[in-house]
Amino acid sequence: MRKLSNFLPVLIVLAIIIALGYPLALIFGLPLAKRDMNDLRKWQKETISSPAPNNIFGESEFIPSPGSDIPYVYKYSFDNPAKTPILVKNNKPVDFDYGFKDGQIVISVDKKDKDNLVDSLVTWSKELTKVSDNIYSFDEKISEQAYQRAIYIANKLAKEGVVLADKPTDGARAEFSFKDATGPILLDNQILVEGQDYQINDGQVSFKQAPGFGTKLRRISADYGVLDAAKGLIVFSNTPTDSVRATKSVIRLAEQLQVVDPQKQIYAFNQPKIVEFDKNRRIFAGSTELSNDALRPKERIDGKTAEFSFKKDSGIIVLDGVLQTQGKDYQRQGNKIIFPKNLVRNAKLRLYPDYYLINPEQSQIMLANKTTEPIWTNKYSYFSQPACGTTVMECFFALPQHPVPFPHWIVKRIRPFFAKFPFSDQRNIIRAIIYSTLGTLSALALGGLIGIILAILFVLFRPLERALLPWTIASQTIPIIALVPVLLLVLGNFGITIQTSLLPTAIIGAYICFFPIVVSTVKGLRAVDPLTLDLMKSYAASPLEVFMKVRFPAAVPFFFTGIKLGAAAALLGALVAETESNNSRGLGFQILGQVQSGNVADVWILLIISGLLGIGLVAFVNLLQRIFAPWEQL
Repeated sequence: MRKLSNFLPVLIVLAIIIALGYPLALIFGLPLAKRDMNDLRKWQKETISSPAPNNIFGESEFIPSPGSDIPYVYKYSFDNPAKTPILVKNNKPVDFDYGFKDGQIVISVDKKDKDNLVDSLVTWSKELTKVSDNIYSFDEKISEQAYQRAIYIANKLAKEGVVLADKPTDGARAEFSFKDATGPILLDNQILVEGQDYQINDGQVSFKQAPGFGTKLRRISADYGVLDAAKGLIVFSNTPTDSVRATKSVIRLAEQLQVVDPQKQIYAFNQPKIVEFDKNRRIFAGSTELSNDALRPKERIDGKTAEFSFKKDSGIIVLDGVLQTQGKDYQRQGNKIIFPKNLVRNAKLRLYPDYYLINPEQSQIMLANKTTEPIWTNKYSYFSQPACGTTVMECFFALPQHPVPFPHWIVKRIRPFFAKFPFSDQRNIIRAIIYSTLGTLSALALGGLIGIILAILFVLFRPLERALLPWTIASQTIPIIALVPVLLLVLGNFGITIQTSLLPTAIIGAYICFFPIVVSTVKGLRAVDPLTLDLMKSYAASPLEVFMKVRFPAAVPFFFTGIKLGAAAALLGALVAETESNNSRGLGFQILGQVQSGNVADVWILLIISGLLGIGLVAFVNLLQRIFAPWEQL
C-alpha cells in the first residue's frame, strides 16, 4: 500500500496531463478548422447546368373547349429546376408560349402544331453504337460542349453522374469509399470487376492491388458516366433494355438572372459565392453570348502616362480590381481612356467588353451595355459549402492532421505504430529505441569521464580552472545544429560511415552533457567542511587520502546530480546527431521522417517515447547511485 502511495502523485500528474490534452487539442485545432471554413479554395464546387426534360414527350393533356385554338397541353418535368427559369434551345430562348405550374413547364399548342411539337423541342443525333452490354460509343470525341448533350433510353432521360474516391491515389493506399455511389468503379479509362479487382465491405472498397499514384478513381452514381472522353465512350450502371439516343440540341430549363439594379445594369445569379475564375461559365443576353474576357491596354503601364487605348470603344474599366466610374475616375474618347494623373507602374488596368463580376460573394455582375433582352445562364459553378463540413466541429474532426491530437487518438495509434515493421527491419521502433539508448549511454559515459577529469583538474589546479572554465562555458553557447555538420564532415574525412556509426551520437551527446557534470562535480569536491580538512592534516593524511576519504564522498551526491542533468542533455544531443547524420537506425531520424510525412499522431508517440526514455535514463542513474553510494538517502 505504501509503495502504491509513492506512485500516486505521478498518476495524478499523468491524469492531469491527459485531461489537458483535450482542451489543448481544441485550442490549437479550432482556429485551423475556422480557417478551412472561411477559405473558399477549400469549399466544394457545384456546377449548375441547364437540365433537359425527363421525358421527351412529356405528359399530354387534352382540354376540350368549344372554339378554342389551343386544346392541347403538354407538361414537362425537369430535375433541379431554376428559381427564375427560362426555356431555351440552341442557346436561344424559345419563341412558343409556355408557363409554369406545380414545378412543371406547361406548353400549350394549337391542334395543327401538336404533331410537330416534339420536332421543335429536340434535334436527334444518330443512335449510339453499342460496344458491349453497358458501354456505348458516340463515334467521336466527347467535347467540352457536353452541356448540349442529353442521352435518352427510349424517351426517358438518362442521368449522368460520377463520384471521385474520398482520398487521392498514392500507389500505397488500397481502401477507398465513394459517397452515395453504387455503380461500376472506373480506374482511369478501365472498368474494374468486383471480386476480381476489389471487394466491398460496408461501403468500403478494398482493392487487391493499390491503384497507381495519380490515377483517376471514380464510381458511377447515376445512370451512366463518361468512360473515355477522347474515344467518346460512356458506360451505364445497368445494361439499357431500349435504344439509346443522344440529342444534338434539346429544350433546356436555364436560369434567368435576377435584376438587382436596372439603372446600373446589375444582375445576380440565384446561387451565392459564384466561382470567380470559371472558364465554364456562360451568360447570354437573349441569344447573344456575353464574354468575360478582359482586354489589356495597347500601351505599357510604365508610370509615365495617363492615356491608354483598347481594341474596343466600350466596356467596363477596372483598375487593380477596383471598378472605375466614367466621368469621375476617367474620361473616354472613342477607344481611349484618360485618367486625371499617371497610373503607377505595372498597375493592372483591364477593360471588360460585355460584363464584369463585381461581387463574387453575392454573385452579382454588371453589364457593359444596357439591354432589354433576358439575361440568362446555362452553366456556371459556385461554392456550395466547406468541404470539411457545415460546422466548426465537423471541420475540426475533418482536419487531415491535428497539431495536438486527442489523447485517445494517440493511444489508438500506438499498437499499429509499433507493429508497422517487424523486429528484423531496421525501421522497427523497438530497434530504434535500443539504438538511441545505446548512443545516449555512450555519450553519457564519455561526457561523464571528461567532466570528472576536468573537475578534478580544476580543484587541484586553480590556475587551470581560471584558464579553462570560461572556455568551457563558451563551448555551451555554440549552436549544436551548426556544430554537428562540421563534426560529420571531419568524421567523414576519416572514413567513418556517419549514417550507421554511433560515434557522432556519442561525441555530440558528450559535448552537451559534460558541462553540468563538470560544474556539479567541482562544487561537490569543494563542499568539504574545513574542520574535516584540518583534522585530516593533523593525522598527516596524504593528498590522495584526503581526496578519497573526504572530497570524493562529499562530491558523490553532486556528481550524480550532474549525471542526471547530463542524461537528459545526452539524449537530446543523440537525437540531434541522428537527425543531422541521417542515421535511420535511431529515434531522431524516425521523428524527422514522421514530421516530413505529416503523421502528427506518430510524432507525438515518438515524443512520448523520447520523454519516457529520458525518465528511464534518470531512473537508471538513480539505481547506480544506490549501488555505488548506498550511504546517500535518495
